[in-house]
Amino acid sequence: VGKPEGFMTNADVAEINSGSAAAITADSLISLVHNIKAEYSRNGIFVFNRNTLAAIRKLKDTAGQYVFQAGMSLQGGVTNTILGMPYVEATDMPSEGANTYPVAFGDFRRAYMIVDRVSLAVLRDPFTQATTGNVRYIARRRVGGQVIQAEAINKLKCST
Repeated sequence: VGKPEGFMTNADVAEINSGSAAAITADSLISLVHNIKAEYSRNGIFVFNRNTLAAIRKLKDTAGQYVFQAGMSLQGGVTNTILGMPYVEATDMPSEGANTYPVAFGDFRRAYMIVDRVSLAVLRDPFTQATTGNVRYIARRRVGGQVIQAEAINKLKCST
């Protein structure tokens, strides 16, 4: 109440079970991408933290080969992708573990709205620090956020 609503706490955002105890699998990432409508997955982005990225990069097939390779290029223009979709590292996302949601995927531009009020309120307080010869200024800006299309985002839940 009185704060922006995060997409991780919204009850309407669908979840996909990883199918593995406290771990991410390549199959669960594929299910995450294909669980939302095609119109949303076209602009989809993965969101996870750096530890989860390391866990995803360590996934191997039965021959011991890494499933996902980082896009290494000195020429630029090549973005790192997973399953052909770009990703963003977000430090506030949880790491993989039992009963956590370490990965989210979707079209966040269509699913989430950030409202930023244009005006900035500034209040001059000449009394609080008057004995030191200073004037204190207090600035306040109002910002909000909310999930507006929950069907455009999915989150991956690690099994317990």
